Amino acid sequence: FLFPFELKNVDVGSSEEDVLKASGENFVVGGANRWDYDSFVNWDFFPSADYPILVYFKETETSEDKWNEGPGGLDKSGIGGQIHFFPAIANVKQLKEQFELRGCASIEK
Repeated sequence: FLFPFELKNVDVGSSEEDVLKASGENFVVGGANRWDYDSFVNWDFFPSADYPILVYFKETETSEDKWNEGPGGLDKSGIGGQIHFFPAIANVKQLKEQFELRGCASIEK
């Protein structure tokens, strides 16, 4: 994943140069691997921000008919959107700061 915080979206690719050219197809639901930050309806770190293993976000840009595919089929939150997880092999403090700075929605715990 590439979070180009100077841009308005998150993207998936092997390098910044590759990502900015084309994201490729999402392997679970198809379509481009690019989501605007303002489409985020929730994000978090699992099991916690202090000891992150996975980064989670849910977005509403993916077509609604795909929201229950992949991990979305297990979602019981009642908040619509496609779920995404990726390994927390980044500076999660910076990710958290940037999610908040970009106004990415997050459900209060």
